[in-house]
Amino acid sequence: MYFEAIFSPANQKEYSSEAAGFVGKKLPVQEGWIIDEGPYKGQQCYYAPNTTIGKIPISDLQELKSVPFARWQQLYSSIDTENK
Repeated sequence: MYFEAIFSPANQKEYSSEAAGFVGKKLPVQEGWIIDEGPYKGQQCYYAPNTTIGKIPISDLQELKSVPFARWQQLYSSIDTENK
């Protein structure tokens, strides 16, 4: 499944410096795995392809919703364009 969500980290220091540019923006995300250690242990995580944000716990995403592939691809393309 494909998802979109607003990236809203509780603690930006846990992410790469690139992640700061995505705060407050809608991102295309894909479901990852259950985090098995650290402060987010037990939470579902997601990841934003084509970025170096890394794993994103569900608590750092707002307005998470499933979207059609065409919408997800549109968001993905906009991220790719911003990174060039």
